[in-house]
Amino acid sequence: MKTGRVLEVTFDDLHYNLALEESIFTNLPNSNYQMTIRFWQNPKSVVVGRGQNLSLEVDTTYCMLNNIEIGRRISGGGAVYHDNGNLNISFFVNRNNFPDLENSDQLGAFFTELIIDSLVNLGFTDIVKEGSSNILYQGKKFSVSDGYLKKEWYLHHATLLFDSNLTHLESSLLSKRVESTDKQVDRYFPTINLPIKNLQTLKKTLTKKLEEKLDVKFEQNFLSNSEKVLADKLKTSVYNQSAWIRNKQRE
Repeated sequence: MKTGRVLEVTFDDLHYNLALEESIFTNLPNSNYQMTIRFWQNPKSVVVGRGQNLSLEVDTTYCMLNNIEIGRRISGGGAVYHDNGNLNISFFVNRNNFPDLENSDQLGAFFTELIIDSLVNLGFTDIVKEGSSNILYQGKKFSVSDGYLKKEWYLHHATLLFDSNLTHLESSLLSKRVESTDKQVDRYFPTINLPIKNLQTLKKTLTKKLEEKLDVKFEQNFLSNSEKVLADKLKTSVYNQSAWIRNKQRE
């Protein structure tokens, strides 16, 4: 049976949390685990995708006036708002565990369905997937996700709003419109907090379902020294640098 690791490791430091995502991903091939699940939270912040234009995605003035930090992550996808009322879920896996899934879209769909199945198991029935990564409750979005695929390794991360400041969320992200065929359509869905009462139950349910689907046994564990060292380096050299946050440039 394969072995996996559960990390409940979070820091009150936006840029370190983002650097740690890359560090865990980079160190995974040399670890003793086939996969890692990380549950974590950020202080109030906006996180943009790797290739996004910051000025088109984020109301930087609103963020400055409301002490909302801004960061950029390693993966693509859209801008998201984080605070202590949002749970981040990251899956770090070897894609060889998914022989029937050919690309990042299919891998992403697998984990999106895993989250939906876990929530349905907890009694939430009015939940649907919209598009490739949005999960809606009562017609409003509470979760979105994206992924990062490099060779045989894949990182999938999802947000789950349960007690987030939706005013900050809606005001800090620029809701733009894009052309679709011959009409303009909004890229954004109204948001909602999912009224989940026990996050620990969700974490256990998610982990159990992944164990069953992939024949893997997860254990609670800690960061390795290599992960800590690389995260420290990446935070200083990349993630808290204006060149990365504003201009997508890194050393």
